[in-house]
Amino acid sequence: MKKVLCGLLALMLVASMGCFTVSAEEEAPAEGGEITLGSGYDIMTTVKLLGIGWFDRTETMVKEFGENTGNNCYQTGPSEADAAATNQLLEDAIATGVDAICIIPFAPASADPVLAKAREQGIVVISHEATDQVECDYDIEAFDNYAYGAILMDYLAEGMEEEGEYYTTVGAVTATSQCQWEEGGYNQQQAEYPNMTPIERRIETQDEQAKSKSIMAEMINTYPDLKGFQGATSQDAPGGAEAVAEAGMIGKITVVGTSMPSIASKQLEEGSLYAMALWDPGLSVYAMQTLAVMMLDGNGDLINEDLNLSAASGYEGGLEGYDKLTFTDGAGEGQIIYANATLVIDSVEKMEQYRGEDGEFYL
Repeated sequence: MKKVLCGLLALMLVASMGCFTVSAEEEAPAEGGEITLGSGYDIMTTVKLLGIGWFDRTETMVKEFGENTGNNCYQTGPSEADAAATNQLLEDAIATGVDAICIIPFAPASADPVLAKAREQGIVVISHEATDQVECDYDIEAFDNYAYGAILMDYLAEGMEEEGEYYTTVGAVTATSQCQWEEGGYNQQQAEYPNMTPIERRIETQDEQAKSKSIMAEMINTYPDLKGFQGATSQDAPGGAEAVAEAGMIGKITVVGTSMPSIASKQLEEGSLYAMALWDPGLSVYAMQTLAVMMLDGNGDLINEDLNLSAASGYEGGLEGYDKLTFTDGAGEGQIIYANATLVIDSVEKMEQYRGEDGEFYL
């Protein structure tokens, strides 16, 4: 419990930092002055998979960025999590002559050859959830992925009372960030919770809730002493929790993972889901597009640790968690940018914060 409280205090500090809105003029380097985003660019955002709540949220914010800035912004993605299908969408975008590609790839390495072609033609490439993306100008992450996985493990350990068997899933072993979350959680367990035992790790779900549910049902039958599960994709934890509820195991098996209220509210309310962690993927794509336009405007020199990306975006209310950035070298010529945008929801009361005026969850 102490570890979870410490993590929450850190998250509250980050959140409080995001509550203060300042102008880009105050935060940008003195020589840069106020940042004004240009318009008239064609910007494609391609995501891992269409038709799920996580990427419905990104599409909403892709369109909002276009409306707010006067750029032609649209989202594409495959109907199934498939690297080849993603590459075909990238090829189509290159052929139509887009100015920038923002990508949340299913398999970063598979996309690199096509993205290299895009960059050779002067197309700006911004990636997300892909710290090993070689062919990008910048990869922006919502947080340190290993630390995020450790936070999830702290909640799993709390629910399991720090002992017993657990397993983990990812959408695919090619999904870089998801594997980093899983590894961060595993490392935390090994260091802090020696009485917990991982029985299977990184089982692939292909981002399918039904598959995650089926895996949990099988794990319950195979491992009668199972006490916990940590899922990576937004579909994994709610799918596993659904199987826990149907098996009458609520309170006996702890389920945590990345998800969002619009997907997992039922499971959190009934108690089959112990906690969900996330970030606002809509703010991430807004940040990605902001970086793309800054580069297209010739303001790439302003993309550094002095940049308040929250203010530079011009988004009303700012992009919470994107005001303070850290940079490291990327897998290629580009750099990795880390924000501080982690959110944790472990109660119905916290979940209600993300319900919109229309009564629906916007996350």
